[in-house]
Amino acid sequence: MKKNIITVKFTIAKKCLSTLVFIIIAFSANAQKDSTSIFELIQKGTQITDSLPKEALQYFEIALEKSKSLNYVKGQGLAYAKLGRWYFGNNVGKSIEFANNAIKIFDVNQEHSLDNIADMHLLLAEAYDEQGKKDSSAYYYYLLGEEMDAGKINDPEFAVKVFTKLTIFWVNLDFGSVINEDYKKTIQRFLLKAKQASRLIKDSADAVSSVYFLEGAYHHGLKNFDSSRYFYRLYISERSKLKKLNITRKISTLFNIADTYLQQNQPNEALKYINEIKEIGKNPQNTKFLAFYLSLIDLLMAKANYQLKDYKATIHILDKALSDLKLTGTHFRNEVVESYQIYADSYEAVGDYKKALAYKNIYLKLYDSISKTDKVDIISRLEIRNHMAEKDKELAFQTLSLSETKNKIKDKNIWIIAISFLAISGVIIFGLWRKRNVGTQILQQERIDNLQQKIKIERLKASITGEERERTRIGRELHDGIGGLLSVARMNFELVKKNKLYTDNNDFDDGVKLLEEATVELRKAAYNLMPEILLTQGLASAVHAFCEKMMSKSSTKINFQAIGERTEISSGFDLPIYRIIQELIHNIIKHAQAKNALVQLNFEKDGSLNITVEDDGIGIPNNALEKTLSMGLKNVKERVQDLNGKLDIQSTTETGTSIYLEFELFHENTTTI
Repeated sequence: MKKNIITVKFTIAKKCLSTLVFIIIAFSANAQKDSTSIFELIQKGTQITDSLPKEALQYFEIALEKSKSLNYVKGQGLAYAKLGRWYFGNNVGKSIEFANNAIKIFDVNQEHSLDNIADMHLLLAEAYDEQGKKDSSAYYYYLLGEEMDAGKINDPEFAVKVFTKLTIFWVNLDFGSVINEDYKKTIQRFLLKAKQASRLIKDSADAVSSVYFLEGAYHHGLKNFDSSRYFYRLYISERSKLKKLNITRKISTLFNIADTYLQQNQPNEALKYINEIKEIGKNPQNTKFLAFYLSLIDLLMAKANYQLKDYKATIHILDKALSDLKLTGTHFRNEVVESYQIYADSYEAVGDYKKALAYKNIYLKLYDSISKTDKVDIISRLEIRNHMAEKDKELAFQTLSLSETKNKIKDKNIWIIAISFLAISGVIIFGLWRKRNVGTQILQQERIDNLQQKIKIERLKASITGEERERTRIGRELHDGIGGLLSVARMNFELVKKNKLYTDNNDFDDGVKLLEEATVELRKAAYNLMPEILLTQGLASAVHAFCEKMMSKSSTKINFQAIGERTEISSGFDLPIYRIIQELIHNIIKHAQAKNALVQLNFEKDGSLNITVEDDGIGIPNNALEKTLSMGLKNVKERVQDLNGKLDIQSTTETGTSIYLEFELFHENTTTI
C-alpha cells in the first residue's frame, strides 16, 4: 500500500514538472515572437521614413508601447532612438528627450551596440547645436571624435557623417566673424579625416560621392561659392544615382545652394532652389515630418524677397515663418538671428520706424547672445581641461602614496631590497648599454639611408635636368633650323609658281601644301618637346592653357582650378608633372567619352603639390586598371614613381574616373609667384 502511494506521488510530481517545463517553453516562445514583432515594426518604420513619414511614426510609437507593456528594455531603447531621429525635423525638444531616454536604456542594457549609442550622441550634438547650446553640442561632437580615435566606432559611413556635421558646426560657430587661418585649418582637418574614412567604404562610387557634400560645405565656409555649388550639385546627382540621398539631406543641400546665391545677392537664382524645397513640402506626408525644415526655408524666402525689395512680402513671410518655427521647439541659429535684422530693415523701408527699432533691438540682443555663447564655450572647455588636470594631480598623489606604502613594506626586508636593487641595476645597465648600441646602429643606418636617398634625388634631378636641356635643344633646332629651312623651301616654291605660272598644276600645288603642313607639324612637335609657356609662366599657367586648348578641340568641358597660394615648382620637376597631367587629359579626351572633367592643382604651404583629375565618363576598363595594359597609365605610374609621388585611381562605369596624385619633393626649391 505504501509503495503504491509513493508511485502515485511520483507520477503526479512528474506530470507537474512536465507541465511547468511546457509553460516555460511556451512563454519563451511567445516572448521571442513578441520581440521579433517589435523589431519588425521598427524595421518597417525605418524603411518608409522618407516616403511615408506619418505611417513610420505610427510604427515607432506602437513598437514603444508594445515594448513597455512587455517590459522589453531593448525594444524601448531602439524605439526611443527612432522617435528621436523622426522628431528632429518636427520638434527639437522632443528629439532631445527621446535621445536621452534611449541613452539611459543603452547604458543599462548591455545588448546594444556602440553604434546605437554613437548615433544618439550625434543626434544630441545636432539638436543642442540647433538650440544654440554650443557647449553641449561641442561636448557630444568631441566625445564622438574620441570614440572614433580610440577605435570604438569602425563604420566609415558614420565617420564621414560625423565629420560632415562637425564641419557645419564650425562654419556656423564663426557666424559673422572674419575667416582666419585657424578657421581654415580646422575645417580642412575635418575634410581630410572624412576623406580618409571614405576610403574604407567598399563601394568606390559610394566612397567618392559621400564627401561631396562636405567639400561643398568647406568651400561654402570659405566663400568660394562657385566651387561650393559645383560640389553640392554633384552630391545630389551622384547620391541620387546610388539611391542614397534621403529627403532631409536633399533639402539641406538645396538650402545651402540657395544660401550661396543669397550671399552673392542673386535672389532670383536662389528662389529656384527654394521653390524646389517648397514643392517637396507640399506632400501631405511631409507636413509634420519636415515642419522645421519648411519653416526654415521660409526664412530664406523672406531674405530673397528682401533683396528683391518686396518689403511687404518679406514682413508677411517672416510673420508666418517665425510663428511656425516656434511650434517646432527652441531654435537659436544664425538664420533666425539674421531674420530679425531683415525684419527691422523691411519695416524701416516701409516707414514703420517704431517696429523697425523694436526688431533692431531684438537682433542686437540675439547677436550679442551668440557672441556671449561662444565665450561661454571657451570658458567651459578651459574648465573641463582644468578639471581633468586636477584629476591627474589627484591620481599622481594617490600613486605617490601607494609608492610610499610599498617602500615601508620593503624596508622590513632590507636584504631582499638589496638583492632586488642589484639585480634591477644590472638589468638596467645592460639595457642601457644594449639600447645605446642599437641606437647607434639605427642612427648609422638612418644616415646611410638618408645619404642614399639624397644621392637618388640628385641623380633624378640631374637626369631630369639633362632631359629637359636636351628637349629644349632639340625643340629649338627643329623650330629654328629645320622649320626655317622648310619655310624657305615653301617660299621658293611659291616664287617658282609665280614666275613659271604653275597655276593649273595640281601636283605642284599638292607639294606646296605638303611643305606647309610639314612646317606646321614640325612646330607642334617642337612646342610639345618644351612648351614655351611652361618656361615663362610656370606650371599652373601651362596646365590652364593646355586645358583650354584641349577643350576647344573636343566636346568635353574641362574645369581648371588652382587652390592655395600658387608657387612655382623647381624647373627640374615642372616638366614631368606637366607631362603626367597632359597624358591624363589626353586619356579623358580619347577614351573616357566624358562630358565634364576637373583638373585641380592644390599648392600646399610646405611646398608639396596635390593634383586631382576627374571625369564623368565611362571609367577605365578593369584589365587596364589591374594589369596596367594601357601604355598611357603605365607611363603615368612610372613618372609618378620617379618623382617619389603617390598615385590613387578610383574608377567605375557609373561615376567615371577620379585620379589623385601627391608630391612632396618640391619644398626645397619653391618661390612665390
